[in-house]
Amino acid sequence: MRDDAEALARLVTDLGYPTSPGQMQTRLDSIFADADYRTLVASDGGLIVGFIGLRIGLNYASDGRYGQIMAFSVAPGHRRQGVGSLLLGAGEAALTARGAETVVVTTANHRADAHAFYEKYGYTFTGRRYVKATTGS
Repeated sequence: MRDDAEALARLVTDLGYPTSPGQMQTRLDSIFADADYRTLVASDGGLIVGFIGLRIGLNYASDGRYGQIMAFSVAPGHRRQGVGSLLLGAGEAALTARGAETVVVTTANHRADAHAFYEKYGYTFTGRRYVKATTGS
């Protein structure tokens, strides 16, 4: 999968987070070293057309483990063809196999298509996410 940094960088860039292959390689090196993370990809003819990044964790507010979808992207030319549904199902199965009792995902306010997608598969809107940079600027 380390050879796939370029394809994953494109998919992350498609989400609106400009990422170079070198940056993605560095991120993947750290992610692959952490046993709590999993990355699943979808390919078409050997070309990566989608991926889902997962993390398993513990929760302060409830017993048991939860799974989190950290990143999820399908190439523009492969959307609405079932790739996302397959990746989501595989991701949920992978998290459940690792003991997740719930799965959470965050998505930007402007991604109405993503909101509808998750709701179609049983996800419920439960709140907001706030972000604050602690380094830089």
